[in-house]
Amino acid sequence: MNTTTKETNQYLLLSGDAERKKLEINFWLVSLIALLLFIAIYTLTLLFLRTTFIGVLLYERGFTQFLVIYLACFVVSLTVLKLIKLQQETLALRRSWVPQTVTFDNPRSRDLLTLQNNLTKHNQLLPIRCSRILSAYIQSGSRKVASELALDDSTFYLSASDSSYSFPRVLVWAIPLLGFIGTVIGISQAVNGFSSFLEQAGEIEQIKEGIGTVTSGLAVAFDTTLLALLLSVLVMIPLVLVERMESRLLLRIDIYVNDLVLPRLKEKSENLDYNGINQSIRQAFQDYLPNPEALIKPAEIYAQQAAETFSQSFILEIEKLQKLSGHLIEQIEQINNMSIEEKSKFLETLDQQLNVNRELSQSMITEIKHIQPILEKLSKPRLITFTDSEEL
Repeated sequence: MNTTTKETNQYLLLSGDAERKKLEINFWLVSLIALLLFIAIYTLTLLFLRTTFIGVLLYERGFTQFLVIYLACFVVSLTVLKLIKLQQETLALRRSWVPQTVTFDNPRSRDLLTLQNNLTKHNQLLPIRCSRILSAYIQSGSRKVASELALDDSTFYLSASDSSYSFPRVLVWAIPLLGFIGTVIGISQAVNGFSSFLEQAGEIEQIKEGIGTVTSGLAVAFDTTLLALLLSVLVMIPLVLVERMESRLLLRIDIYVNDLVLPRLKEKSENLDYNGINQSIRQAFQDYLPNPEALIKPAEIYAQQAAETFSQSFILEIEKLQKLSGHLIEQIEQINNMSIEEKSKFLETLDQQLNVNRELSQSMITEIKHIQPILEKLSKPRLITFTDSEEL
């Protein structure tokens, strides 16, 4: 058994199981309520339904009817009280019992102690379970102890829930058996009446009495079975539904604890042996790592090789760069030469074009000079003489 389990068991012994019985119903309270319900049923039947089939069924079919009715009242009372308690616990799930403002870093903090005391004052199952978990965390300072306590509580409540329904299940099973006992009693009465009827079957009145005894016995047999089977079905269905409701409630409480409470707890670190850990680390370094002096020469050799490799690769890259730059310079010179040649050709072409333009302009000027006297003559006005008029 490890240390954590011992701490959990010690806390369980200190806390006791009195506060872990929140879902249990007081047996004597259920018995008293069942008795009152039994008296009310038979009183109302006596006052209002005595002459009806129900009155005959309850009062004139033997003692098993009284037992069946009381057991059914007991199961109904237990089911109703369980339902009321489960409704209260379900309403408690809607509240936030562990606020987000409370920190769990320090198990001995005042806020955490106040929260644990406030939760203890409530009677619902969820705050009680949260209070027990916080109390274990405060006393031990360990999340693992609190988690084991929460798991123990969950297992306890599941088993307690299952065992709390054992007795009502037995009663539901006993109700049809009581009906069968009444059936056996009724058939026995009918058989005895039929045998006496055969012995005294001399007169008609005796025959009528014998037939009445036989039929009354058969009525007891069938009516007791009818009532027992009917009540067993009526009380079994609500009991099963309430049991299912309780199991779902316990599951929701476990989900709340595991999702909203336990993840916020911190594991204690006071028990860690830091000296031992440091010594183990140093020993591991000494055992599995070589001497630093033995690493110097390999490091120097590796550095020299790396430097040589780097210098060689650097020289190769420089040579490649020089070749590339020389090739680039040659291409630039070729481009410059080509541009100079193109420029000279362009200038020659431009000079030739200018010469042609000069020659054309000079020829045009010469032509204009030849044409100018003619134009001047044409532009002067002529006088009309008589010779001219005669010619006209």
